[in-house]
Parts: sequence; structure tokens; C-alpha cells
Amino acid sequence: MRRSVPLEIAYRLIGSGPVVLVSSISGGKSGLTPIAWHMPVSDDPPIVALEIWEKHFIYKAILETGDFVINIPSSAMVDTIRGLGSISGAKADKFAEFGLVKEKARKVKSPRLGSAIGVLECKLRKEKALLKKYNIVLGDVVYAEADGSLFSDRWLPEKKGPRVLHHLGGRIFYAPEKKVI
Repeated sequence: MRRSVPLEIAYRLIGSGPVVLVSSISGGKSGLTPIAWHMPVSDDPPIVALEIWEKHFIYKAILETGDFVINIPSSAMVDTIRGLGSISGAKADKFAEFGLVKEKARKVKSPRLGSAIGVLECKLRKEKALLKKYNIVLGDVVYAEADGSLFSDRWLPEKKGPRVLHHLGGRIFYAPEKKVI
């Protein structure tokens, strides 16, 4: 039997996609923050969308730099992800604070997360109406890379190893099991 769901959490009915860690730079300072609200917009050309609160350091960094990296963390990073979401990039160097390796990106200025199991390097697509009204950042994907033992033409949860991590709301996450239907 179904029951009523409060509207402030209704997005959780469809929003359990993989958590990503978005990185960019502002004033020479690198930022890295977990984002659960994201989606592909187009595959030709490849475009992605992120919803980021305008007061987040990473939002300012993306607008300033004009690019960003979507880093896909593994399920082994769940405690780090919780920690990254609990402090501001304006007040701390999150890479240093959590002992994370920063890599140089191939096609953008923003850094990549060395331990990511996948990355999407993106150039900001300036869609002012979406930015202003909804804080939606669009990015043209200019380079992509994934761990070949975990991804072929899709994620491979049936193989041994780390998994993508999905956000269920609050501080709750899950990783897909090995069964593929």
C-alpha cells in the first residue's frame, strides 16, 4: 500500500543517482564538493547538468573558472564523502584536509580527484536563465575517463571491486549489489 510522501523529500523517489564530487578552482584555491543532483542532458553533444546552491564555494569557482570536473567516487569513499559535505571549501582545502590526491585534468583547468573511478571534464555552458532561476550549471563534456575494470560501456556491478555510490537522502548511501537484471 502506498502512503503520502512529504513534498520536501519527494525528489528522493527519483533522485537516487550516483553521488559525484565536483571540483573547480576559485582564486587559485581548489574546491571539491559532493553533488547528488545531476543528470545527463544530451549525448550529442555530451552535456551534463548540476544543481548547486549559489552560496557554495564550488558554484562560485565554476562560474569564475568556466570549467569543472565531475569525479565519480567509489563506494569505499563513503566516509570521506560525508566529511566533504560537512565543511565549506571557502574555509578549508578539502583535498589536503582529507588526504586526497589532486590530478591535473587533460582538457580543463580544474583539478581531478586521483582516486575517482571515473571523471567527466566539463566546460561551463552559460545558460543564464537556468543559473539565475534554478542554480543549474550546464557543462559540455570535453573529456571522459573510467576505470576499465569497473566500466566498459556501462558500470559493471557484477564484477568484484568498488561500486558507484548512490545517495538516498541525508547521510544515507547505498552501493548496488552484484546482481544485474
